[in-house]
Amino acid sequence: MTLPESEPGTESKSEPGPGSLPYSPHPELPLRELEYFAVVSETLHFGRAAEQLGVTPGRVSQMIGRLEQRVGGQLFRRTSRRVELSDLGVGLAEQVVANLVSLRAAFDAAQAAALSPARPLRVGFQCAVYEGVARVVAAMPAGMVQLVEVPWSDPLGSVTAGAVDLALVLSPGDSAGLRTWFEFSPQDQVIGVARTSPLAQRAEQTGSTSITAPQLAHVTLIGPEEVAPTAWLAANAPTATPDGIALTYGPRVRTLPEALSLAATGAGGVLLCEASAAYLPRPDLRYLLVEGLPQSKLSAVTKQAGTPHPLLSDFMRRLYAATRDEAKRS
Repeated sequence: MTLPESEPGTESKSEPGPGSLPYSPHPELPLRELEYFAVVSETLHFGRAAEQLGVTPGRVSQMIGRLEQRVGGQLFRRTSRRVELSDLGVGLAEQVVANLVSLRAAFDAAQAAALSPARPLRVGFQCAVYEGVARVVAAMPAGMVQLVEVPWSDPLGSVTAGAVDLALVLSPGDSAGLRTWFEFSPQDQVIGVARTSPLAQRAEQTGSTSITAPQLAHVTLIGPEEVAPTAWLAANAPTATPDGIALTYGPRVRTLPEALSLAATGAGGVLLCEASAAYLPRPDLRYLLVEGLPQSKLSAVTKQAGTPHPLLSDFMRRLYAATRDEAKRS
């Protein structure tokens, strides 16, 4: 939650000046300036703070200058190479940052209670709920987000049918009547094979943790049923390597756990992203990085038409911010 922003020079001209107002022992708090101050105090960088706030660095400098005038002292020490809090700024930051977090949480909770949706926000996911997504779910009002696993073989059917409000699925999420809002979590692809398979045993003997894309041609692959759009299948169950070498598929299944269970019996190998492999470990499988395959990504997908769930916008905003923060750290 952020407070409404005004562009420089667009502040209301109709408000009375300080001299025309009766004295108040509780002057109005400059919440917008304090919010800017909190972000700069955490980033210690006007450019990164501006990016996080969605404004220009000049706007950030202007708002910090206003706050310093209101406080009556310098809050930051600035040089051409660094920004650091002054002693006055340190004291203010200790109080402001924690209290702004509490204030945002209280406002979000009150807003969610006022919206009082008749049912939880239904969020579809494929393969696993990764840590970043789980944190966003935990930050939402208790009990107001319902996680729904969507089939590996039919990632978009649930959102098309309205069974989920938002689908977090392997890209691409393009399909008639749907909208992809953003992509996130780029991951290398791996292949899961039985530990007793020749491929896993060779890797064990040589100490290798990867194979090349052309080596996939020597493995029978276990893929999703061919229900998803053609573009989705081409990206996530390719029929050829990037160099044009044909790939062979055996069993086709509905869910990823089914595919991994078949792989453990020696029926073939399963292509999946590295994060899913980490979340779905099995003692009877060996995961090997496939060098030369494009990375996979997740897409946030909703229906284009219809009235969105009241909590959808807040969830999407939180998820976008969380995924961008993770991308910067990686």
